[in-house]
Amino acid sequence: MKKKFISAFLCLFLVVAFLFQFQPAALADTGADASDGLSFGSDGTFTVLLLSDLQETQYTTGLVISGETNVINDYPADLIILLGDQLEGSSPVIRIGNDDQNCINTIETLLEPVVDSGIPFVVVFGNHDYDAPLSIANQAALYESYDTCIGVCYGENEPECGAFTLPVYSSDGTQKALELYFFDSGSYLANGDYDTVSAEQVAWYNEQSAALTAENDGQALPSVAFFHIPLPEVYELFTETEKGTDGAFEGVGVGKGKYYLPNYDMIFTGDVNESPCPSSINNGLFDAFLENGDVFLAVNGHDHVNSYIGCLNGIDLANAPGSSYTSYGDKDIRGVRLFRFTEGSVENYETIHVRYSDYNTALSYGPLRYYFSTTTAIPNAVKVLILLVVLVAALVVLIVLVVKKKKHSRPDLPAEAGTDGPSESGEPGEAPETAPDDTPSGEEK
Repeated sequence: MKKKFISAFLCLFLVVAFLFQFQPAALADTGADASDGLSFGSDGTFTVLLLSDLQETQYTTGLVISGETNVINDYPADLIILLGDQLEGSSPVIRIGNDDQNCINTIETLLEPVVDSGIPFVVVFGNHDYDAPLSIANQAALYESYDTCIGVCYGENEPECGAFTLPVYSSDGTQKALELYFFDSGSYLANGDYDTVSAEQVAWYNEQSAALTAENDGQALPSVAFFHIPLPEVYELFTETEKGTDGAFEGVGVGKGKYYLPNYDMIFTGDVNESPCPSSINNGLFDAFLENGDVFLAVNGHDHVNSYIGCLNGIDLANAPGSSYTSYGDKDIRGVRLFRFTEGSVENYETIHVRYSDYNTALSYGPLRYYFSTTTAIPNAVKVLILLVVLVAALVVLIVLVVKKKKHSRPDLPAEAGTDGPSESGEPGEAPETAPDDTPSGEEK
């Protein structure tokens, strides 16, 4: 297994940022082939920042914008990848009013920190983007309208069949040093299971890989692949076990009906907190990676609370954590993952999982404000209404309890005759008049 310098990544980032002021090297002008393209910087590195599963609506939370902004500022990258499910497309909230415009507003808001950074970005779509009222073609057109957008991957962009590639040139701009593949993994199968990269996309990749190998004097060009839904082979990083085994979870897709535990002999970093959710079909992309010998790292999103990386047959399979506050997640997981590649030794990459909780917690953000900014895509106005309903209901219950207590309290007893206290007649010291005793002798009163 390749050595990954994970623990030193943060320190290295800070040192390099200080020495080189870490200006993004993505727009290189050092060679004819590399003009307006990606390249390794003068420090010999190339950094990718992944934002996955933002799953927002038009009521975009300030927490996710804060998280994006802080990570981008603190960990300058050469390329930002939106790895799918930018929109909470199935949410009824996004359909309130003008649903197409809601999608546009959401995308524009989410892109503000990305665009303001000036860093080139690429977009991959996820299943929830396909659920949105705004078509994928129109979503793609919106992303492509930004000057710093250098690629959008979707199933309708023929002839690539929902896939494309970007080269990363050497720091001197003279040759390709790394290839980045992007695949649209679709949405759902007819039976409701998650989709996967198609056979047509696999065929396209084989052709592209062969052409790049031929250009590279017969040597496979080191490559990284990105897509939203994980590959079916992900379950080979897990050990099948019996149902009911402590810590085991039921598989999804190809793993359906079986139970698994993480295999930490293969998974070397990150967290496993839920079942991976690949497709139930397999069109052979992983096998193509193995046969072509170029892809050494394949990265997916989709499973929000997973952030693991494991090695399978020499290829690293990585799950980017969810960057969402409005869909399900966990404060100790949500954030971003970065990969840093070094020229001439790209397979010995460095990686770090940056957590949003490093910047915002309920305590630092304010508990009430944090509540109104996270956990659900319900707009704040509805949250306020819910809170008011709860408060009114609590007040009503309190009033009912008080009235009930008062109703069942005992009345004051009358004072005895001859005392100074009030009598039933209201005159102090007088005994109340009594009716004659008409009860026949011997009968109970």
